[in-house]
Amino acid sequence: MDVSFQLLGSGAVRTNPDRMGPAQIVKVGGRVLMFDCGRNAGTQLAKAGILPHTVDRLIYTHLHFDHTADSVYFIFVGWVYARKNVLKIWGPKGTKNYVEKLVRPPHEVDIASRLGHDKPEFGLDPEVADIVPGSVFLKEDGYQVSAMQIPHGNILALAYKVETDDGKKIVVCGDGQPTPKFVEWTKGADLVAIECSGTKEFLATQPWGSWHATPPEIAKYGNDARVKRLVTKHFVMEDIAGDKNAAEKMSATIRETYKGEVHTGRDLLEIKL
Repeated sequence: MDVSFQLLGSGAVRTNPDRMGPAQIVKVGGRVLMFDCGRNAGTQLAKAGILPHTVDRLIYTHLHFDHTADSVYFIFVGWVYARKNVLKIWGPKGTKNYVEKLVRPPHEVDIASRLGHDKPEFGLDPEVADIVPGSVFLKEDGYQVSAMQIPHGNILALAYKVETDDGKKIVVCGDGQPTPKFVEWTKGADLVAIECSGTKEFLATQPWGSWHATPPEIAKYGNDARVKRLVTKHFVMEDIAGDKNAAEKMSATIRETYKGEVHTGRDLLEIKL
């Protein structure tokens, strides 16, 4: 089965014209799984050659706004394009409530206008489910997706593992820190997409710094879990410290001790397994 990972947006909270907000896709055979829907995710899909109405599986890692910011555009433009399949959305507890409040209540005027010229309602309302961590919540021909909770301050955050029937394994993290259980859960993964917000020194200056892993911690995790390749992303330090080389410097630190491949995230980076 053909499997690939593509990073749509390698950035984080702050506006960065070179890095769009958190979003990535995993292609499994003919299916596109989208993880997070940050700033400009819909446009990034188009740049990757994928029209948004053809993506009908969206999975949130957590509900920080930088990971969900383009959801309205993605949902509505998919409706405008006339989805053929219902959009299904999964995420941590609170996702169902979030999406229900996001779609119809703020956009009654827009929806009424479009229905007024006989546009069908089909494709507007997603099917949404809150995920129970530790479960396999999606199983289709040739692959399955399971979820695990990871620590990320005071918000419920999940990581996801895509496993194919022929043995390929891709793990997508949002934000958070690796734990011993996470090491075991991701053992031998072909690829792990992991946030790398800043160095230990930088994170120590931020009130939320303890919510994120440092480059040496990421390297240790990669070795302990025997991960074949790491893709770093979510480079907050670039935006706050103003160091445009921060991402590459952090990758260099990871390479000092990590034995696998390190890919410094950039928008539209694609890796085929």
